[in-house]
Amino acid sequence: MFAELCMLDFIAEVAGGQIVVIVPTVALLDQWYIDLQEDLGVSAKDIAVFSGGHRSERAADINLLVLNTARHEAPKLAAAAPTLLIVDECHRAASAENAKALAGEHVASLGLSATPERDYDEGLAEVLEPALGKQFFEYGYDQASADGVISDFVLVNVAIPLLPAEQAKYDSLSARVGAATRAVKAGESDDSRLRIALQRRAAVANRAASRVPVAVWLADRHKGERTVIFHEEIAAAEAIYRLLLEHGHNATIYHSKVPEHVRRDNLRLFRKGVFQVLVSCRALDEGVNVPETQVGVIASSSASSRQRIQRLGRVLRPASGKERATVFTLYATEIEERRLRDESAHLKSATAIRWQRAQVGVA
Repeated sequence: MFAELCMLDFIAEVAGGQIVVIVPTVALLDQWYIDLQEDLGVSAKDIAVFSGGHRSERAADINLLVLNTARHEAPKLAAAAPTLLIVDECHRAASAENAKALAGEHVASLGLSATPERDYDEGLAEVLEPALGKQFFEYGYDQASADGVISDFVLVNVAIPLLPAEQAKYDSLSARVGAATRAVKAGESDDSRLRIALQRRAAVANRAASRVPVAVWLADRHKGERTVIFHEEIAAAEAIYRLLLEHGHNATIYHSKVPEHVRRDNLRLFRKGVFQVLVSCRALDEGVNVPETQVGVIASSSASSRQRIQRLGRVLRPASGKERATVFTLYATEIEERRLRDESAHLKSATAIRWQRAQVGVA
C-alpha cells in the first residue's frame, strides 16, 4: 500500500515518467499484477510483464520484472524514461549478480523488505543503501502487535513423529555431522562434508511423512476458516492438496509449476473466499498479500529466520472480521524445537505460545 501511494505521487509529479517494479519471484509478480488492477484500477494494457516465462513486447507505464530478468532489462528500461524504481523484498537484490538490476539512473527509488539484513554478507550496507537510500523506517512484531497493526495471534508448535526408518536415517546423519564437525575443528577437513551432512539431515526432517496428514488434520479442525498451508516441496504440497479434497475441503494450490493464469486465478479466488484453503511451498513465502488468512500451517520449513518472519507475515495481516490468527508449526526434531523455543523467548510479550503433540500419525 505504501508503494502504491508512492506510485501515485510519482505519476502526479513526473510528467512522462514510468515505474519499474522488481520482485524476486513469479508469485510476487502475480500479486503486484492483481493488486495494481484491484487497488489502483490500472488497466492490464498499462502493465508490462517481464519474467522468464513471459516478456511483454514493449514497456508500459508500469513494468513488473522478476529479479533474474531485471538484471538485464531494468537498466535498459530506466534509460528510456524518468523512472521510479521499486524493489520489493529488496534483500534479494543484494547479491553480486542480482545487484545488476539496480543499475541505471532513477528519478526516485524505494526498497521494501521485512528482513533487509542479510545472513551471510554486508549487502544491506554495501549494495542496497547506496542504490536505494538509507533505511528510513523499521517496525517489529512486538510494536505492531502493541499498536494493533497486526492481528492478535497465537503460535502453536506441534510435535510430530518420525517413522522408524526416518529416525534411523536421521540418527545416522547426525553421527556424520558430529564426525565432520570434529574433523573441521581439528583442521583435518574443510567444511564441505559437514555442509552436505547437515543438508541431508535437514532434508530427512523436512520430508517426514507425518507432515502431510498432520497438516490436513489441523485443516480439518479449522474447517470453514481461511487457511494457508506451507511446505518446502511441490510433491508434498500436491499430496496435501489431494488429501484436503478427499476430506471435503474447498482447496486450491499455488506453486511454480502451476500455469501462470491458473496461479493468478487461484490466488485471486482464495482472497475473495471462493477457496477456503490455499496450499503452497516456497512460492508464497515472500510478500504475497493474503490478509484474509485466519490460520497458517507451516508443515515444513527451512532453518532461515527470514523465511519464518516472512511466513508469519502472510498470516498476521489484519482484515475485516478477522479477530485472531493462529499459526501452527510442525516440528520433528530437537533442533527444530530449539529454534522455536528461542523464538518463543523473543515473542512471549507479543502473543500466547502453546505446545502440543499431533494426534494423528502415518500408517
